[in-house]
Amino acid sequence: MIYEIFIIKEGGRCLLRKSVSDADKIRIDDDLFSSFTSAICSFASELKETVQTIELMHCKLVFFSLEKLLLIAVSDKFDDNLDVQLKLALLANEFRREFNHCITTWSGNLTDFNGFEERIASLLSHGLAISHFL
Repeated sequence: MIYEIFIIKEGGRCLLRKSVSDADKIRIDDDLFSSFTSAICSFASELKETVQTIELMHCKLVFFSLEKLLLIAVSDKFDDNLDVQLKLALLANEFRREFNHCITTWSGNLTDFNGFEERIASLLSHGLAISHFL
């Protein structure tokens, strides 16, 4: 089960955060989370590596990057990594398709991405059906 979705712009700025599940909401500052995870990805890049997952005691962070976007799902630690990454790929492509025009020239106004939060749940359920055929 995916609990949270973060969409982060290159450089560590959180563009969007969506709680997908009502299960114990994760209480963390968006900017702290996005800066921390972006720093980890930058460190891995210096080592010519990529971060795919970070496992914690009760959950895990699953990473997917597309061009200048980083998507991170906070999910149950027993979720299949590939399944979660496929869902993130679907979200990344859809987000990119809808907001490509404003990502590069983004002024910092988070309301530019309003409306996408409501679509995440339907995209994730649709993505689940797609991932079973891949």
